[in-house]
Amino acid sequence: MRRDQISKRAERRSLYTNETYTQARSALRPDQPPIPPAEGDEQRHFEADLFDQVLESHTDFTECAFGIRRVQPQPTAIELTVESDQRAGRLLSRILPSYEPDGEVHGMPGLRIRQYTQRGIEIHVAGRRTSAWLTGVPSKVWKRHELFALEHLSEMGWRPLWRGPQEWSGEELAFEQRWNTGTWNQFWQAGAWCSSGLLRRLGIFQTTTPADAVTGYRGLGINGYEGLGPVRWCIDLIHRSGIPYRREPLVAALTDPELGLPVAPARHLDAIYTEQTENCIRLDDEICTGLIELRFQTFNYPSLQLSSCPPEYQKIAEGIERRIEVLAGRR
Repeated sequence: MRRDQISKRAERRSLYTNETYTQARSALRPDQPPIPPAEGDEQRHFEADLFDQVLESHTDFTECAFGIRRVQPQPTAIELTVESDQRAGRLLSRILPSYEPDGEVHGMPGLRIRQYTQRGIEIHVAGRRTSAWLTGVPSKVWKRHELFALEHLSEMGWRPLWRGPQEWSGEELAFEQRWNTGTWNQFWQAGAWCSSGLLRRLGIFQTTTPADAVTGYRGLGINGYEGLGPVRWCIDLIHRSGIPYRREPLVAALTDPELGLPVAPARHLDAIYTEQTENCIRLDDEICTGLIELRFQTFNYPSLQLSSCPPEYQKIAEGIERRIEVLAGRR
């Protein structure tokens, strides 16, 4: 491949991952697409579960979309770089599995910590070929958050499950059999390509859209589909007054034939939601297993206005302001 073609592919990859140009270029492989899909069902399903937890654990204002500064996807692993100590703690406490005495398992069943290194922390699912690295803060910070999680569980009388043997506990197996099998499991796994694909492209929500805040969650099924329909991801992109939404670049990136996902505007839903079609864009695949719902809104969060934001949000507000100025073309 010619050098200029490699450079272009690296620049385009970084648009989706928010990697530096050097990082994106070093990750390219001649026999792979610029953003390779997860290799194998186990890694893909693991990333689908992890994407769900990334969204659910995002509960505060962050400079980067979902508090993830960049992603670095490879066929058999993915790296998520968190933007802060606080974001590291929220994410880790959300994914580590624990057992509540009434029979409830919290976190990601089967998840274990494989290793701590200077790079960060590697997590995986026991007995499966899976891998994800959490980076962005020193190893000692991840260890501190793990110890805090242990102390918190001890105070509540819950049992940590991730520190057991490298196999699923009886509680995890029972919980999985009760809740994550049958029709639900088939529905979830059928849409795992979309969930994993979005996780591998998280950077797109901060490199193409000048939103103050980007949040999301897994939505319920909607009319217009048979049965459970597709796995539905609702993404809220919240802008301050006077900032254009830039809907078209985001949709173009997500539907790009080389770096995007195999989705297109869900035209069959327009008749049902005619009042929302301008600021609510739905993208789904041909066989309707994954649905991305982009919801553009305007709201002025006082905590993110530089003239009045509290001290704890000053750095975050400044970072958001710089990003918006660049993306809105005001520089």
